[in-house]
Amino acid sequence: MTTPEIWRIARENARLVGYRCTSCGWVAFPERKRVCKRCRAPADFEEIELKPYGRVLAYVVQHRLPKGFETPLPVAVVELADGLRVYGHLVECAPEDVRVGLEVEADLRVMYEEEGARVYSYKFRPREREREGS
Repeated sequence: MTTPEIWRIARENARLVGYRCTSCGWVAFPERKRVCKRCRAPADFEEIELKPYGRVLAYVVQHRLPKGFETPLPVAVVELADGLRVYGHLVECAPEDVRVGLEVEADLRVMYEEEGARVYSYKFRPREREREGS
């Protein structure tokens, strides 16, 4: 693996950024594409800030992982409020509390360290109202 560029981990850039095709509206995440996957047009993408919350569509609780990962580790496919689907770790909830439909929000966290540099990524935690049980 290569160490990420500093712009990818700067706190001021800690937001979910997607790229919308100006021809058909399809959203690419996490990187800008050269060709739109939906309409196949040479891409003319505009940067958009995605809403950092959504619902769990599917999940699995992983019990066997490489050294360095704590288990059990719930991971999920999350549909963001923008309709985009992303995959990520679930944190701040017990594995038995994870369910389809759980409302979650993205949170920038350290994923792992490589060559002394912290590598950040988004993890998802239950939204406040889910934690309060309402």
